[in-house]
Amino acid sequence: MSPQALFSPSLPTYNSLFFARRLACLIYTLMKIKRILIPLFLLLCVAPANAMVLRGTVAEVRDGQSIVINNAGRTLTVFLEGVDAPEMKQEFGEIARQHLARLILEKGVEIDFDQLKGDHVVGKVYCNQIDIGLQVIRDGAAWYDKSSALSLSETERGVYVAAEQAARDERRGIWEVGSPMPPWEWRRAEAAKAFGPVKVRKNDGRGLRSEDLLFSPRAGVGGSANVGGRGVAGTRTLGKPTARPLNTPGQDVDFSDYLRQGRVSIVYFYADWCPACRQLSPMMDQLSARSPDKQVLFMNIGNWNTPVTQRYGITSVPHLKIYDKSGNLVAEGMAARAWLAEHK
Repeated sequence: MSPQALFSPSLPTYNSLFFARRLACLIYTLMKIKRILIPLFLLLCVAPANAMVLRGTVAEVRDGQSIVINNAGRTLTVFLEGVDAPEMKQEFGEIARQHLARLILEKGVEIDFDQLKGDHVVGKVYCNQIDIGLQVIRDGAAWYDKSSALSLSETERGVYVAAEQAARDERRGIWEVGSPMPPWEWRRAEAAKAFGPVKVRKNDGRGLRSEDLLFSPRAGVGGSANVGGRGVAGTRTLGKPTARPLNTPGQDVDFSDYLRQGRVSIVYFYADWCPACRQLSPMMDQLSARSPDKQVLFMNIGNWNTPVTQRYGITSVPHLKIYDKSGNLVAEGMAARAWLAEHK
């Protein structure tokens, strides 16, 4: 074969060049079509295993788990993968949003994601090589979203779970004063409300029995015991309840008979699985036992979205409601704790 033949283009080479030119023309034409601009914008950097990396600047923080990024004048909503933060209408919603804003607002970020989901992406957000989703969980500003388990590796799931548990143990952020209602439970409760008001039966569950009552010798007129009788002004006088809790866990029970008994009534909503409740419950026992003018009524919520939580709007435990000696509600929630601190 002559030297010239070695450099002569073969038929396959010619065809390759031909199709390459045609492909280049096709790409040039497609780039003029508006509908593909956003997908081209997203495919900035392709990584192995179909993973993609998107870079941009955070223009807005909508809540504790979603942001809006800006790239070359285009905006896109991004949800932090593995994170479930309080909804904005929940007690800690705005606090979680502000915390995320302090971390990344107006800063450059990278988002690792697998696919575009409609008009948004769900991915892991990094700022200065820090996993922001993991950071907000560790700071006590969000829960680990177990529904994203399939999109995370086993190692990542373990790290996220450990971060949430550490925040709980150290009582960081939303865990500082107890156990708030998780956002998925809150959304479930809101969805249930759409079907009409919740119907709750009074005295549902075990109810009160005679052995639950401890009648005080000071009850009644003149210091004499008045078991089941009438006190001053014809009001029936009951002793402090010994039942703990008054209700079957999760079920509602009418505790109104214990109000207006000449004592301050502290209705204490708690759960056995709540670490803060386990610390507070012994103190509530002591308060009721040592204070003749105060009584604690224990109400076990059982779990979230039970009849007792729905009726009284309990979204965090421990939760306190304080009634004065006339049965009037004087403080609730954090205000109730402040009231107790002032009226020891």
